[in-house]
Amino acid sequence: MEHLPLPTGVSHFITAPYEAPPSEWFTRNHSFLSYPAHRGYSEENLRGGDDVCQEDLDDPEGFWKHSDKQLAKVEQFFQTWLFFGLAIDVLSVGDVAVTTEDFLKSAAVGKARIVDTSKLPALLVRWEKNIQRKQGQGDIYLALHACFEKAAEILDRFCRIPSPSSSDERALFPLNTTKPRPWPVRDEISTTCIALVCTLRQAAIRACGVELQIDSTGVWPVHARSAILARRLGRKHCVADVTTILKQLPVDGHYFLAGSGGLDAEELDHHASCERPHCLYDYDGQMYVTRHTGDQYHVEGRCPEEVKYGWHLGPERGQKDWVDAVRKILGRKDKDAIPIALWNKGRKEIWSVEYHCDGTRKPDYVAISHVWAQGKGNPKGNALPLCQMEKIQRLVEGVTWEGRKEVPENPYHSNGVGFWMDTLCVPPSGMDKALNTKAIASMRHVYANAKAVLVLDDWIEQIRYDSSTPLEVIARIYTSYWHKRLWTHQEGFLPQALWFQFADRAVGVKEISTRLDEYRALLQCQGMHPGWPLAANATLVQVYSGLPELFKGIKPEDKWRTYPLLAMSMSERKTSRLADEIICLATIIDIPLDDFFEIPAKPDDALAGQRRMGLFLQKLGRFDSGTIFNNYPRLEKPGYRWAPRSLLNLRTADLAPSEPGWPNPDAPFEAIWDFEASREEWGLRVKYHGFIISFTDKRPSLTAAERGCAIRCEEVGDSWMAVEGWWFVVQLPPNDVEWRMHQEYAVILSRVPDPQNKGQRVPAAVASVEASRSDGGERHLVAHESIATVWVQETAPDWVDQFEKPLLSSVTEWVVT
Repeated sequence: MEHLPLPTGVSHFITAPYEAPPSEWFTRNHSFLSYPAHRGYSEENLRGGDDVCQEDLDDPEGFWKHSDKQLAKVEQFFQTWLFFGLAIDVLSVGDVAVTTEDFLKSAAVGKARIVDTSKLPALLVRWEKNIQRKQGQGDIYLALHACFEKAAEILDRFCRIPSPSSSDERALFPLNTTKPRPWPVRDEISTTCIALVCTLRQAAIRACGVELQIDSTGVWPVHARSAILARRLGRKHCVADVTTILKQLPVDGHYFLAGSGGLDAEELDHHASCERPHCLYDYDGQMYVTRHTGDQYHVEGRCPEEVKYGWHLGPERGQKDWVDAVRKILGRKDKDAIPIALWNKGRKEIWSVEYHCDGTRKPDYVAISHVWAQGKGNPKGNALPLCQMEKIQRLVEGVTWEGRKEVPENPYHSNGVGFWMDTLCVPPSGMDKALNTKAIASMRHVYANAKAVLVLDDWIEQIRYDSSTPLEVIARIYTSYWHKRLWTHQEGFLPQALWFQFADRAVGVKEISTRLDEYRALLQCQGMHPGWPLAANATLVQVYSGLPELFKGIKPEDKWRTYPLLAMSMSERKTSRLADEIICLATIIDIPLDDFFEIPAKPDDALAGQRRMGLFLQKLGRFDSGTIFNNYPRLEKPGYRWAPRSLLNLRTADLAPSEPGWPNPDAPFEAIWDFEASREEWGLRVKYHGFIISFTDKRPSLTAAERGCAIRCEEVGDSWMAVEGWWFVVQLPPNDVEWRMHQEYAVILSRVPDPQNKGQRVPAAVASVEASRSDGGERHLVAHESIATVWVQETAPDWVDQFEKPLLSSVTEWVVT
């Protein structure tokens, strides 16, 4: 792992032994792809044998018997092949000759050799130059790609982190008769194999990929993860955040963050009950205290909790104090105005300034984005301690833009640049609900028209920008609380310029991104090819620069296309009030808020959140048809039960599963009248293959411990898959659905599983059939009950209901309610 960068001062911490005798080391007599056959390994052997065989000891093709009961030999083979063989073979393509010794530390008497990749960067520099002098770089990459994909296939199979919902595969899929073999390879060894293939692939993309336009930002291998790095990350972060890190970043990012700082013991205690899919920690609002800065701005005994009000810059309106000024400005009937705070450092007073959203009075200001839990909020009123005011004003002065007036040296003078901060400028809802609603409704204008938005986050402010590497900077932002909250998402999304405050200075996001790109290019020139900065930076620059530009070009009738992009950026974010979610989402994509505010957030916040989500879905009006297969907790209201209840805080989110390269068609969400129903029905109109089944005379096996059934395909319809006579096994997750006898159910398939693709599982939805029509094509009105997983096998599992049904065609219309 020595070829991967780590934070400053951190030593490499993965020690992988290599115990194969020199007689079994990889040589150039065989290629990477032919080496397994040379060592007597068939494709079945590489997979660990027959999945259906329940015990490895009984499997004639399994690791145990194939190695003559010497599993250490299996580990040595895979390490020789996937690590040393891959490195030697790939480097040889660029005329760089190496041996196993080049990747081992010096021998110690009586001890195993230790893997060492410190020579790899220099070797890759030579390799890249040689590759770029060759002809046919596209063909070169395709040949290398075959090696990378074979290595990834093995690593993806054996190096998966157990399911977030259960460490027991049987608990999730009790009907699954396959059993992936345990891999007799230590975590340290498999980690180095994953890291190596990632680096070699990134190097190959750089050397050959300009011509091919290969995207290197996605996480690859898709499933392979290091268990040892996951454990290290779990000792520094909330377990749900670890799930996000493992999902969004490649292994070199896991390695870097595992060597970086993390939460202290007290903060980790707050997350003791969190689960891998969800962070369950909520800050106790009853314990909230507005904090003093605790630095040079705070003078003990001379730092009041509230500051004096000076005066109003503009037409006098009889303001008595800051709170009165905020109310008078927001309450104007003749102007749509927002209050701006201006701190006079000499007089230690807060002055008020008006900004007219629909007029000509538009003073320059900076909007502050912060996390309330870090002490800069105040649920009791629009006030902050003197030290906070002093510090924030000085930080605002560090934000620059073209044409900004200089800060006067005299502290009693001002250049007129103030700041907007929700703590000061949004009246608490408990004090004035109407003005609170009006202030929140104006927040799109506040953040979009600020000269800059300045992010204040304690975690980010702990490091100095100029003395930190760009990798350390992006890691800080990526793991910050600011990056995980709902309200801060819109605050970063809307502005024309986003700045982050560090210990030494404020820095714009564009500068951060540019410096990171330059640093990564420098590392590549030195033979280091970290892929994780691209993925981490995409969550920052793509979301806060690329998406806003994309959204500007979307027509009102196409706003539904923003839904999956919003979901992607929301899955790791949280809020203490679910009813706020749609206010933020609607603000981001510029949907008027009045109708949402008509649904009161109190007394039932969760119910208000669901009602606002339903209204939001109506306003979008169209969705990816694959949304019916989403794995979110879903809305409970009829007509909307196919849709996520919330897009927040699901780290394992999959909104609309689809086959790579085969996107789902879009589908209308509309009121349905053409069924024999006594009332209007809302539903998402989709077209998919499926089955209709009915439990007629006994308790459905969907309610049993197996949670599933089996359907023998009588006819394949218009599917090109040869599945006639095969059993479709329908496996449900744990659920509380009341499955009924004498009720028809639809099993809607996202796609038809390929029987030639062993182990392929496809998403499905199970819904109760409420009405059906066949004139002009087969159509069914169905109520979504549960998602499911479906696979095909030649025999039916025991103890479940079995059916023989035709596969309905791909143009079968399902109106999912």
